[in-house]
Amino acid sequence: MRRAALVAAVAVLAAASGARLRADVAATAAWRLSGNVNTAVLIDGLVYLGGTFTQLFTPSSSEDQFYDPVGGQVRAECARSTGARALSGVPDGLGGLLVSVAADDEFADGSGAFVPADGTTILRIAETCLWDRQFQAGVVDPSNPFDGAIGQPARVGGVVVATNAVVNATTGFLQAQAASFNAVTGARLAFKNDYQTVFGGDRISELGVLGATSTRVIVRVRSGSVGSYLLGALDPTTLALTLSTAVLADESLGARSWVRGTTLYRARPAPASTLEAYDLSSLQPKGGWTPPVVPSLADVEVVGGRVFLAARVVNGQTLAPPAAVLVASGAIDTSWAPPQLTRRVPDPNGVPYAPVLTALATTGGRLYFSGDFERVGGSDREGVAALNAQTGGLDAWDTAPWLVTPIEATTTAVLMSRPTGANRVTRRFLAAIDRETGVATAWDPNDGAATLQHTPSAVSALAADASDVYFASATTGEVLRASRSTAVVDQTWRAVVTRTDGSPGVVTTMAVANGLVYLGGEFARINGTSFGAAERRSLAAVGLDGRLATWAPTLDGPEGGTWIRTLIADGRTIYLGGDFTAVSSTYLLGFAAVDGVSGSVTQPFMYVQGETSIYGLATDGIQTFVAGVSFGAPLVGAASIPDSQLTAYGPTNGVVPTSAAFVAGRLYAGLEYDPDTGTPTARTTRWGKVFADARGLAHRLDDGTVEYYPAIPGNPPGPPTLSAISAGNTVRVSWTPDPAGGVPTSYTLNAGSASGATDLAVLPMRTATSLTATVPTGFYYLTVVARNGYGTSAPSNEVGVQAGCVAPPPAPGPLTFTRAGATVALRWGPAATAVSYTLEAGQAPGSVSIGALPLGNVTSFTTPAPLGTYYVRVRAVNACGVGPVTNEVTIPLDGTTPLPATPGGLTATVAGRTATIAWAPPASGGTPLGYQVEAGIAPGGTIAVFPTAATALVVPNAPPGTFYLRVRAVNAAGASAPTADVTLVVP
Repeated sequence: MRRAALVAAVAVLAAASGARLRADVAATAAWRLSGNVNTAVLIDGLVYLGGTFTQLFTPSSSEDQFYDPVGGQVRAECARSTGARALSGVPDGLGGLLVSVAADDEFADGSGAFVPADGTTILRIAETCLWDRQFQAGVVDPSNPFDGAIGQPARVGGVVVATNAVVNATTGFLQAQAASFNAVTGARLAFKNDYQTVFGGDRISELGVLGATSTRVIVRVRSGSVGSYLLGALDPTTLALTLSTAVLADESLGARSWVRGTTLYRARPAPASTLEAYDLSSLQPKGGWTPPVVPSLADVEVVGGRVFLAARVVNGQTLAPPAAVLVASGAIDTSWAPPQLTRRVPDPNGVPYAPVLTALATTGGRLYFSGDFERVGGSDREGVAALNAQTGGLDAWDTAPWLVTPIEATTTAVLMSRPTGANRVTRRFLAAIDRETGVATAWDPNDGAATLQHTPSAVSALAADASDVYFASATTGEVLRASRSTAVVDQTWRAVVTRTDGSPGVVTTMAVANGLVYLGGEFARINGTSFGAAERRSLAAVGLDGRLATWAPTLDGPEGGTWIRTLIADGRTIYLGGDFTAVSSTYLLGFAAVDGVSGSVTQPFMYVQGETSIYGLATDGIQTFVAGVSFGAPLVGAASIPDSQLTAYGPTNGVVPTSAAFVAGRLYAGLEYDPDTGTPTARTTRWGKVFADARGLAHRLDDGTVEYYPAIPGNPPGPPTLSAISAGNTVRVSWTPDPAGGVPTSYTLNAGSASGATDLAVLPMRTATSLTATVPTGFYYLTVVARNGYGTSAPSNEVGVQAGCVAPPPAPGPLTFTRAGATVALRWGPAATAVSYTLEAGQAPGSVSIGALPLGNVTSFTTPAPLGTYYVRVRAVNACGVGPVTNEVTIPLDGTTPLPATPGGLTATVAGRTATIAWAPPASGGTPLGYQVEAGIAPGGTIAVFPTAATALVVPNAPPGTFYLRVRAVNAAGASAPTADVTLVVP
């Protein structure tokens, strides 16, 4: 019974069509890993991660997040998130926390489930660590209840203020908005979106809350100039903006801010790596403060006269972390001597342990801090501890087991995260994660237990090919590579980038293609193990052999801008995105395509209005997707190849994308977009930094957590069927899609000078299925591939075509025939360069007594004829003449219909769950009227027979099992002998 049902299912599925499926990535992340990840690259079954981490771990269970500040134990009655997103908040200045929420967040505390009203964007955790169920603030704009976008909120007295930005429908520019809410109920008090001509006649496109003093909300302000941020303040009652002349660092470079009392501390990113301080009374740099140089600063807290830093190097001095500088001057506080942070087991190679801190928090007298340490002053503390903020002595507070960031505090509890399960692993700056499980593999180029010949450091960029992972240091300017199989770092391949002053540069974006590793970042020179110092400004390429390539496009742009932010490789073309305004003296605004060998510009200007910066690039192989900002407004769209015509996507809902990735038919650039319509999908996720390949998407969150979304399988197209003819130098090429595959959305036609080559042309064809062109005299090998959102087909059959007159064609392939009654069917193999064929027939060997019949560009011919014996051959013809004949066949046409011969070339393949069975028609005997496919579950067995007139059978969604298949040819005389069995295994 089971066998019969199985065969019936096969029969039904065999008749089904290969309908196109819609896909994107999974609705929820398959796994999440925390640990200060900066960058990722996906290849094969792995996700390679780089960053500042020294450990990776699964994010915490949301039910264990608040801890008692006295006993260090879980406060199970406290507020928690019961959904997929971990809980986090910012201090509200009154002992509680303000929490920004999304539409699908779920909450609870000791009083049970907490379901906020629809449209809620801000909640509050009270100083008791319970949800303040009275306070629920809505969207910023009362006229747009569906725009739940919101930045960090802040509280001043009885008012909570939040901001966002939208695209003005009239001007097309980004427009800043702010709203205030009653701090007790969350009711909206005021709304303002007309921030115009506040400073220097420039409009205001963005307000970002940094924190609050006792009287006003401190904001960063972006005008229409890309990357130009100024310091400002909002009046909590009127929402009026006061704007200073103090210029802040570009947010996109990684600047961070902390408002503590009446001072804003601002970490200006590398290469400066300084901690600036601003007096929030005057909105100007703080008098008497000399900004200390603090690389790799993770967090800041202020207690009394000290500014505590989650760092260990200040002004070039290595200090015991957490370090401290004086509030008054920024000078190192030499009186602060915290206990030593250590691991339980020393490094086996004797490498001194360098603690990495991740977060700080304080309740006044106590300083909480977290990191990768295991002991504090000889006492066990699993990654989190507390010190006396005055004396530096270790507090008895101990939360064992191990805890990690983030750390924030209410009056009565400390908010932290604890990893679940055993997925905690030590990895320094590099790791390889199994994409199915989220578990770190054994790959470890910076293994502390191994003898290393390089110095591990934080990673800023990654790239990979089939054999190696290339990684760039965020601090030393080095670019190295490690074997994907052994994790050994190659000592013969090394590049180092430096700035104009000789200090280390940084590579922020990389790609591997064309035998080169392309580098983009902040640098002016490069040298390496296999080459001396050379001038390279922002862009360089190093060969897989370790030698410096001549590829060196030159960029120009606004002073202080980040000229190169991203680059990707698409075959021989390298696409560049950034703040540049020119490439190799060619005016190009933020986007360019250059040749991957010569570096010359290969596409014209992509027209955009005003100041434009491209933050992200992606490609589906046919078009290039761009993501960034133009005139302060989000820019998302597709730049066509080869003319760079921009098709803008929208609405962007004011979401400025920081990167772009294409996978499973969708573009991820701030929002998820459907490239077929150029509009956002219904998915509400706000995508930050994204990395993808055809199998999935890695999403880096703001806190350095990375989450992985597997691609939902779709239906990629099958290989098209290609044909081509020529007349003189005019070539006409056409193709038809594979009916068994998904519906193609585009094609690429390839032309080569030799079989299998594509060196002459790679032509994107969009949805066209034919091309007529006049080409130089020569012989061309053509193939075409089909694409849709779910993949690329295998190449079509290869067709050779001759343009112009070079030589007559060769002889066609072997001539065969079958017969039925008074009708004969002839077949022969195609001849390269043939544009037509001639059939010769006679009544004696070699004779043409019956005639020579032109047939056109075909490889088969069927005709009735008087009974008799015929001697037949075929010649190929082109513009240069007639080629040699095929073999001659003798056809005894006596009016009978013999049995067909056995078909040939039976194959059976499986792609996913789609089975394809194909064969060749018989070359002798009677002409088949059809075929029958016999299927069994044992060799030679038959439990079902499928008749068909074609020479192939496609079974989508075939049931699992092992099948034994054979084929017979059938006509009026009966069925032929079967082919030999082939085995089909459907997983």
